[in-house]
Amino acid sequence: MLDGCDLGVVYSQYSFWIEGQKGTVIDAIMAEPIEVAGYRPHFAAPISFRSFSYYGHVQSGDIRSYCRTVGATQVDRSDCRFVYRSVTIPAVAIDRTGPVGSFMRETFDPAAVVASMKANGVAPDADMWQVEGHRIFATLPSPTKLLRDNAKVETIDSHRCPAMRRALGAIEGQALPQRIDIPLIGEDGPVPPPGPHAAQREDKLNFVADGGSMTVTGWRSLQPLLGPVYAAADACMSGRLMSG
Repeated sequence: MLDGCDLGVVYSQYSFWIEGQKGTVIDAIMAEPIEVAGYRPHFAAPISFRSFSYYGHVQSGDIRSYCRTVGATQVDRSDCRFVYRSVTIPAVAIDRTGPVGSFMRETFDPAAVVASMKANGVAPDADMWQVEGHRIFATLPSPTKLLRDNAKVETIDSHRCPAMRRALGAIEGQALPQRIDIPLIGEDGPVPPPGPHAAQREDKLNFVADGGSMTVTGWRSLQPLLGPVYAAADACMSGRLMSG
């Protein structure tokens, strides 16, 4: 206790706050383009995803298309490849011997935390889990660089992973498996319960339909289409399906 504040609860919340900063770092890495020598990005990423845990956004990935450059503004569409990329930060705050856990212990300053709470009008008896983290921890050292240094970026190219290219090809010409049901319009169907917080995954599919380009985002509905693509990429990255 310090000045009537239960720092045990605050310290636990600090671990959640640090973990919650991973999403911003991951987004920044994902915004940096991958360079493929002799090839140029072509069209929007057909597939992308974001995964979440109890702490928030913890992983992102996408598949981008690249075609061989043949001029200042032209590409050879007969020579294209697809690059799968996944970004995560596996180091966690609850690992006492890991870099993020060490950072948490070394940077937690009780006096600075209590002063920040007072400056932001956070009462000692407030429900700390309902208080925005920046009102308590903004004056402590930023974990951004540490998280960035511990980011894990994995990539696999369709030239080395033909199974991923085949799985992508299997989606071509498919129809979306769901019917449209707008809540409160017409007869509403059953609404499935949300999945566990620690297993949430947002998938996004960009494609061209009869009326032009279309983007579909789903939490579970796109898995029948995209699941085989992810499985092929994961298998290739683990070395099980690598081509010679």
